[in-house]
Amino acid sequence: MEKRNRLQWGYLAGIVSGITYGMNPLFGVPVINKGLDVNSLLFYRYGLASLLMLVFMLVAKKPIRITWKQFGMMAILGALFTGCSITLFEAYKYIPSGIATSILYVYPIMVALIMMAFGQFPTWKTWLSIFAGVAGAVLLSIKGSGGFIDWRGIALVVASGLCYTLFIVIVNQSQAIKALPNLILTFYCFLIGSVMLFALSGFGVNLNPVPDTVSWLNVLGLAVLPTAVATVTLAASSKAVGATKTSILGILEPLTAIVIGTLVFQEAFTLNVALGVALILFAILFMILTERKQN
Repeated sequence: MEKRNRLQWGYLAGIVSGITYGMNPLFGVPVINKGLDVNSLLFYRYGLASLLMLVFMLVAKKPIRITWKQFGMMAILGALFTGCSITLFEAYKYIPSGIATSILYVYPIMVALIMMAFGQFPTWKTWLSIFAGVAGAVLLSIKGSGGFIDWRGIALVVASGLCYTLFIVIVNQSQAIKALPNLILTFYCFLIGSVMLFALSGFGVNLNPVPDTVSWLNVLGLAVLPTAVATVTLAASSKAVGATKTSILGILEPLTAIVIGTLVFQEAFTLNVALGVALILFAILFMILTERKQN
């Protein structure tokens, strides 16, 4: 019963992570369209997220001390998560936001292949879910006319997926990281990421101000939902159900992004987009239902 509850909570956390991370374009694209560069936007995003989490942990009297070994691992995770965000937001300049987030889902295959090196071989059911999800993402990347979208956007999103893959695998495999509560892990990840972004901005010289109040509200939304909430639940899901299955649940991100792109940014909803969404939903439901039957 305890294992079953852990799996259920792990799946729920993965679903929440996928949906909230898919909200990146909802809050990020309007600010980018107003002229704020990606590095500045991400610095405010991570800085605000780490500040909010620090206040929460101090009020809740949560311990925040970590070992030097854990700090070293957190530096790697912070760099990976920052790299994932930079490349994804840069991709928004070349391709529609919903499609960009969808192509990101080549990463479940990357996760499965890397986890095989650790002796964790996916079942045929898991492989079916992976390929159905990735096939859905490929369909989402094709224009209605049959041509493919800007290769620069695709390259940036694949790089983002690789960073995301390594982040999930390290969280799942590192004993030093597994010992950390998810809140502490997330806080240090964002803190280190904000320091890295500050350094990349020439230690503040090239930071641009947020243009207006509405943009600040978008930055706040970006810091809370697709940053703090998404990462805490991502770590919780990876620890509970494993890196491969967490990556499959994350396919809810492009589905969320497609809905946002269609309803908010008037991006086209074509037949291939509909088929891609259907494959993604099949991948997730098939994995969860077969897992429940097995248990």
